Amino acid sequence: MTQFIEKHRRLLQAYCLIARGLGLVLLLGGVFWLFAILGNHWQIQDEQRQIDFLLYVISSLVYDFVIPGFLAFAIGGLLDYLLRPMKKPPLILGMTDKLCYIYAFFLIFKMLPLRVMHDGILFVNLRYLTIPELSEHAQLLLVQPVLVTTIVKILLLIGIGMILHRLLPVIEESKTLV
Repeated sequence: MTQFIEKHRRLLQAYCLIARGLGLVLLLGGVFWLFAILGNHWQIQDEQRQIDFLLYVISSLVYDFVIPGFLAFAIGGLLDYLLRPMKKPPLILGMTDKLCYIYAFFLIFKMLPLRVMHDGILFVNLRYLTIPELSEHAQLLLVQPVLVTTIVKILLLIGIGMILHRLLPVIEESKTLV
């Protein structure tokens, strides 16, 4: 592994910088997006739609900005840990496998609001994707890509968490042997 790291040091350093930059962009962009989107909250007249809007904004901030931003920082931390002779991994790197599992759990939890609609058809309650004028089958076609990509994200997160959980002790052991 040491030969691989030395051979690709510049590329790994670039990836580390890019991962940390993307993490920063996601976190700062999330804050900017939050203020920009909440500036439009006053336009919604219906109280139930306001609540739905706020729930969507909060879940989008957490799922699409905060957690992916921390995961990008963790990837940068992993690469930095590989490149530098540190005794212990950074704190965020030690928690990354748990963060992956928590993110996967939240994605599962986000998908759970399944409701039994007309004629017993299971239909995901994603109001912002459903258009009342479309048939239920057409609405399912709108929701299907979200479901498939979410399931793939969940499987990838669990896999990354399992890999990191097993990889970090191996890296620590190899560093003590050098």
